Amino acid sequence: MGKLLNGINGPFSGKVGTVVGTTWRGIPVIRSKPTQRKGGFSALELQQQAKFSLMNKFLRPLNTLLNQTFETVAVQMTGFNKAFSYNVKNAITGLHPQLAVDYPMVLLGRGDLPNAALPSAASSLEGRLDFKWTDNSGKGKAIATDKAFVAAYNEELNKWKYSLDAAARNAGSCALDTTEFKGKAVHTYIGFISADGKDVTDSLYTGLVNL
Repeated sequence: MGKLLNGINGPFSGKVGTVVGTTWRGIPVIRSKPTQRKGGFSALELQQQAKFSLMNKFLRPLNTLLNQTFETVAVQMTGFNKAFSYNVKNAITGLHPQLAVDYPMVLLGRGDLPNAALPSAASSLEGRLDFKWTDNSGKGKAIATDKAFVAAYNEELNKWKYSLDAAARNAGSCALDTTEFKGKAVHTYIGFISADGKDVTDSLYTGLVNL
């Protein structure tokens, strides 16, 4: 049975006939009552389900990072959900059941803040990942106090290491402790976020690095 929450003109909660009243991120919504499926899933549906499963497994450990680095472009959804939506559409290659993440196409940040110039990643010591870039403070909205966020992903272990505040833009370099990936290869990413969190860069893929 449905319940009127604020009188006859207010939102309702529960099931009334063929519709269901609920809330989503604090917004009252009405949706159709789910219908029972007849028959199996189509090839297109299986493809989409597999994409969702693959990307969810890949991005879920970055929930805290993505909620900040996609927040400025997320409308009525979380930053993580916006990142998930973008990467499902743009960073998966192949057809079910041979799907794979297209690592160079992955975005871990989204926005119009200028990224640093000539970013790169390398490993000078076992288990340590070194990022370098050219400070371009003063270009557009870029300023010296913007914070670098960096990340490394090891496919074999399906694990991430990241930092949301690795160094200031004007530092020109930072290091990420990747001891647990020592002797393995990692996909690497870098981006910048303003000190107040209001501006973010599109992240950049900085290559596959052997640690």
